[in-house]
Amino acid sequence: MQTKNITTQNVNPELHTNTTDEKVLSNCFEWFQNNGSVTTRVDLQEPSNGMSFKANDTLFSKLRILFPEPFVTFKDGWTREHDATGIYTINDARQLQTSVLWRLHSPWCPAKDSEESITAEVILSNQTLREQSDGALAMECTVLATAVRTATWSIDTLEWETKPMALRNYRRGCAHEDVTVQCVLFDLPGLKQNMALFARSDEIHHTTLTSPTTEETNAPKAREYVLKSYFFPTIIEKGVLHRGRFLAVLGPPPAEKDWCSQTASAFSRQPPLLQ
Repeated sequence: MQTKNITTQNVNPELHTNTTDEKVLSNCFEWFQNNGSVTTRVDLQEPSNGMSFKANDTLFSKLRILFPEPFVTFKDGWTREHDATGIYTINDARQLQTSVLWRLHSPWCPAKDSEESITAEVILSNQTLREQSDGALAMECTVLATAVRTATWSIDTLEWETKPMALRNYRRGCAHEDVTVQCVLFDLPGLKQNMALFARSDEIHHTTLTSPTTEETNAPKAREYVLKSYFFPTIIEKGVLHRGRFLAVLGPPPAEKDWCSQTASAFSRQPPLLQ
């Protein structure tokens, strides 16, 4: 890994194009990483843009928080190697303060293809300045893909569903209930990797997956899929911090789906975040 910090005045778009070595190029609020043919980008001052994934100058995926514009305000942020953290206030009746940690790191990457794999973990924290407030926020992930499959990890087994679009809604159960993990696997056009998304049942309120009926003109047979995962209970109280995670992994082709099982298993066994 080569890490380089640069000031805003020295940012050069040419520095993060056409490079094969994995690098991190960042200023205090904007952050890039190149890994092979894939480039990831986060601009903390543009929260509606989230984290974008490009390959061959084509945007194939984006992870973002659905903030209620124009009520969201960027308050503070910083970048540190593979991490980018932004703090935001939502200036409507809910009076929320939200922080988002965008993290690229290797432990979640499939062992068989670690050099070609990329892992993005999003950790969302939320609290309110009111005595009680509506604290619900959603993560939206758009993916340009030729096919999609869904699976659920439960009791040491990843079960692939026969109807990919029939995603089950997560509803949080009792504290002693086993953690299940939803996995959504996308075939990406023109790339060796596939993208898999993971969410935990104890941190996501519910999840939906939709897709338009038309194909993308610049990628025949590919469609844009939209996955929305809703964080946090509807009512939160002042002084209580809520956290949730979302995981995206670029991994090997679908013939090697065992890495999805390994990732889902490891993700389910992580200690719960502060709720």
